[in-house]
Amino acid sequence: LLVGRILVYDAMGMRFSEAGLLRRGDGEREVITELIDYQGFCAGPDAPVKKDVVDDGGGGRTMDETVESLDMSSSSFHNVTPKEALKKLSQGWSPWVLDVRLQTENDIVALPFTDAVVPHRTVRPHQIPKEGEVLIYCKAGVRGKKACATLVELGVDPERLYNLDGGIMEWQRQVDTSMPRY
Repeated sequence: LLVGRILVYDAMGMRFSEAGLLRRGDGEREVITELIDYQGFCAGPDAPVKKDVVDDGGGGRTMDETVESLDMSSSSFHNVTPKEALKKLSQGWSPWVLDVRLQTENDIVALPFTDAVVPHRTVRPHQIPKEGEVLIYCKAGVRGKKACATLVELGVDPERLYNLDGGIMEWQRQVDTSMPRY
């Protein structure tokens, strides 16, 4: 029995070893009550949307759940393709850039001119500048649209908001093929 230890197997060296584990001092453990929604995590366009998930600001483990069923069709924020964004940037456009993925995703790959990382479920108007244009991106564009719709619902002028259509994966396809994919 390996209580408080982990067994490590080195297949190349054909060796077993053990490593000790320390308990967290606070005695608190995160209780996992559901599996992560892998399709939602990957932000694919066909990701199933969980209608019964209630957003409490940090509950649930999906990344593409709705925030009280946002109606993105009525929002008038801008959608911009990576090529259009690159053209605007090369002509002097300098929006404030918000990544609405998780920090762990940003650690894998990010646009080099990103100003802040705030998960789409928690984005609020006070987290962006009060003036000027804001370019919002995620992995595939879904969470970016949801973040834009949330900001519009909370009073941000939709004319200031630009969602990067297709997200960082489309940027990788159209603009910088050397960026890592995940």
